[in-house]
Amino acid sequence: MSDSIAGLAQSIVSNQSAATRESMQTTFIRKQGDSDRAIAQLLQQSADQQKAVLPEGQGALVDRKV
Repeated sequence: MSDSIAGLAQSIVSNQSAATRESMQTTFIRKQGDSDRAIAQLLQQSADQQKAVLPEGQGALVDRKV
């Protein structure tokens, strides 16, 4: 009986560990996505600023097409 209780306890601990690991991975992926979006926004702002200082018709390479 004590072997089955020990096995059950070990299984519970293992499942909790896996759930914690998955939760941490999900959080990491979410934060990575947030970071990627922030970088993309900064790049777009930079492109917009570069376009703003160029003479008319000279911003073709940084023009954003919507």
